[in-house]
Amino acid sequence: MPTKTFFHLPLEKQEKLLDAGEREFSRVDFSLSSINRIIQDAGVSRGSFYMYFEDKEDLYFYILEKYMTKTYHRLLKNIEKCRGDFIQAFELLYETLIESCFTKEKGKLFKNMFLNMRFTTEKKIKLKPPKDVIRKNHQEILNYIDKNLYNYQSEEELFDIFSLVMLVTMSSVTYTLINPLEKDREKTNYCRRLEIIRTGILRRKDNNV
Repeated sequence: MPTKTFFHLPLEKQEKLLDAGEREFSRVDFSLSSINRIIQDAGVSRGSFYMYFEDKEDLYFYILEKYMTKTYHRLLKNIEKCRGDFIQAFELLYETLIESCFTKEKGKLFKNMFLNMRFTTEKKIKLKPPKDVIRKNHQEILNYIDKNLYNYQSEEELFDIFSLVMLVTMSSVTYTLINPLEKDREKTNYCRRLEIIRTGILRRKDNNV
């Protein structure tokens, strides 16, 4: 996380440094990114940079967290738009993420971030698993979900279903970014997986077929 010194900067200077970081992380993978290029772009000294962030990983994960927060709020809006159906909401989010990564300038940053989620830093920084993120915001999420749409025995079970849909979505987005030529086929596969989750796989006991 940024230091208190960073947050005491004028908002314009904060945004200038963050924008420089976004451009660098959009241009190349994290492993090839350069603090020198970031500070030259932002017009700050190396000494000043280290007064604001511990290192480039610190800056990278702060930017990543900001984007994940935006994505989370987009998902909530989607759930509201889909009248409480979070499975349909994730499908809309999937389409938005794929379109952004392939067609928009800032999508390059998002694309690199998805692909770089696989690397392990020397500090072994760990992103919180989806279920922990859900638990942190569980009440807010429940306020948006129409619980009458789903067959579940407890909130714990509902969270598990939500987590499963999230993992399937993020996995499919990552696969598509790694294999762009298979974009259309992966979208079909993704929609099929969601349908399996939606309808279930076990036959009803009264099904004699």
